[in-house]
Amino acid sequence: MEEVAKVFISLALLGAFGLFFRLYNALVVKPKKLRSIMRNQGISGPLPSLLLGNIKEIKNSQSKAVKNSSIDTHNCAAAFFPFFEQWRNK
Repeated sequence: MEEVAKVFISLALLGAFGLFFRLYNALVVKPKKLRSIMRNQGISGPLPSLLLGNIKEIKNSQSKAVKNSSIDTHNCAAAFFPFFEQWRNK
């Protein structure tokens, strides 16, 4: 019976370590990698907050773009993703 408990505890610890590794990779390593790629392309952007990232700022810039929508140029990226233009200009 003690052997079954030891196996269960070791599997639980292994599972917890695997979960921690996957969460760390998804929440820390991957965003840093993506930010460095964007920084190399000239898009610095603001620092993200812990849980929501830049969602609030993106929604604000999209609502401003809808209000100021005058698509008389061929710059459709600025119309669809206005926050890229703001971040690029920083």
